[in-house]
Amino acid sequence: MFDGRYRAVIADTKESKSIHYRLRYQVYCLEKRFEPVERFCDQQEIDVYDSRSAHLLIQHLASGEWVGTARLVFGKPESLPMARITRFSLDGVETGGRYFAELSRLSILKSYRRHGERQQVSEPEVLLGLIRAARDYSAQVGLDYWLFLCRRSIMRIVGNLGMRMDIIGDPCEHRGIRYPYLAKLATAFDGIPECSQAVHAMFSRKNTLLRYSQLYPADRPMMAA
Repeated sequence: MFDGRYRAVIADTKESKSIHYRLRYQVYCLEKRFEPVERFCDQQEIDVYDSRSAHLLIQHLASGEWVGTARLVFGKPESLPMARITRFSLDGVETGGRYFAELSRLSILKSYRRHGERQQVSEPEVLLGLIRAARDYSAQVGLDYWLFLCRRSIMRIVGNLGMRMDIIGDPCEHRGIRYPYLAKLATAFDGIPECSQAVHAMFSRKNTLLRYSQLYPADRPMMAA
């Protein structure tokens, strides 16, 4: 499955964050037209939330191509990006002393979203890789909850695979109809074993999230021209 063809990487250097922003530009500005290209003269899609975010990348092993991104924006629920877009309720959710992040900017290159010449698998494999990477990073830093805006179609995919994400508000118009969701990380993935043994095996693997600085040290030898 995923680990034979891809790897997940934490973008922990200036170089790797530039890769992350350029990939977002490719997907959000050029492919999906969610953002105007003229706003980003350096072809890096970046906003005010990136300074308090963790950035994740997916790399296709055979080609070395960077094909997917996600980020976790840290902060109190009312300070997260989706709070500017829609209303949501955390009634009944224990918020005191808990750590939240918004999972956003899930971006996958078009050629890796559907069957095509440059891939052998469909979108869920890369999507699942991004979700697992975000889950593993969240465990490392002690996050308790994710919030995110998402299309129902994506949630049906992950829901059918046993992941629990709860709707916490009414739908809103934001690049299409989207719903606000909450995931309690302590239990969100407990249903996977009953739904998919393949996904359960993937999500049970340890130490799969690497740092870019480990893979590509700053003092690595320069390639000959």
